[in-house]
Amino acid sequence: MDGLRVSSHRHEGWTVVEVTGELDVATRNLLGDHLEEVMAAHTPARVVVDMSGLDFCDASGLSVLVAAHHAAKDRQGQLRLIYPQRSIRRLLQITELIEVMPVFDTVAQATATMQDH
Repeated sequence: MDGLRVSSHRHEGWTVVEVTGELDVATRNLLGDHLEEVMAAHTPARVVVDMSGLDFCDASGLSVLVAAHHAAKDRQGQLRLIYPQRSIRRLLQITELIEVMPVFDTVAQATATMQDH
């Protein structure tokens, strides 16, 4: 198991959280805790999760993203996703989460617009 690595930086008024490795039941708290800290630091909570380096995501990983989506909305913000790999994008489509959390190809695209989805 590769584990999960999480880091973040600010870009154009958004916090970009980069995740690499595997997001599953064993690593979900690492991302969840990081997202909670990021959102507590900024209102509105505008967060982009860069999933381009994520190799695997299971249902427990999706639940972290859903919780973060709701937390961002509660803080007058939004959660957006960057380029999940094909299998993860498919999972988002099947669960219809792609309709709730917009997916972009690049950080620049995700942070270029402030409109609600």
